[in-house]
Amino acid sequence: MPKPDKALRTRPLVEVERSVKKLKRVVLFHPDPIVLEMRPKMCICGKPGRKRGDKTKMMIQCDTCWEWYHYDCVGLEDDYDAEQSAYKCEWCTNGTDDKGKQRWTSGRKKAKLRDVKDLPTHNGAQLGGDHPVRYSAPPEWEGKVAEVRDLSQRMAVTKRKLKVAAQQIIDEGGHHLADAEGVNGTEARPPDDGLVDEMVNAMMLDPEALEDD
Repeated sequence: MPKPDKALRTRPLVEVERSVKKLKRVVLFHPDPIVLEMRPKMCICGKPGRKRGDKTKMMIQCDTCWEWYHYDCVGLEDDYDAEQSAYKCEWCTNGTDDKGKQRWTSGRKKAKLRDVKDLPTHNGAQLGGDHPVRYSAPPEWEGKVAEVRDLSQRMAVTKRKLKVAAQQIIDEGGHHLADAEGVNGTEARPPDDGLVDEMVNAMMLDPEALEDD
C-alpha cells in the first residue's frame, strides 16, 4: 500500500480530514518479527557453504577482507594448501575506486561490484572464524536510520539514471510507449515516473543493471 500521507496529497482537504479520523483507528502490524536472522551470504556467488551436488565444499578466506570463497568459484584446485599460502581475493587485489566500489571481472561479462560498506571486516567477521550473522534489518535504531538514508540515496540515483535511459529511448523513437497522441498528432512522451514504470514493466529498462554502473 502507498503511504497514507503520499496518497492524500492529491485529495481535496475535506477527504483528508475524514481519512485522518479513520487512520487514527487503524492499527498497522506485520506477522513477522522486525528483525530476522538470515542465511549467510558469502563468496562471489553470494551463496553459503555447499551442502550437495558435485561441486567442491572447500572454501578459503581472503586475508584482507576476511570473506569466504568456494574453491571452484575463484579457480582454485582442491589440493590448494590454504594454510601454507596467503590468499587475496580479486576484489581486494583490484582495490577501491573513488565511489567506494570494488570490481571483480574474472570470468564475468560484466564486473560484479562490492561496496566497501559490505566488507566482512566492517560487519563483525573474524579471521579464521565463521561468516558474520546477517539480519533482515539493523538490530539497532541508529543502524536502521542509516540503512534507510543509504537506500533513499541509491533509489534517487537509480531514478535519475532510469529517466536518462528513458530519454535515450524517446530520442531513438520507434516504440509505442515513447509516443503519445497530442494536439499536433503523435508526440514524444516526457520521461516522467509513469513512462519509466511502463518501460520497466515492458523490460525495456533494467533498474538492477543501472545500479551496477
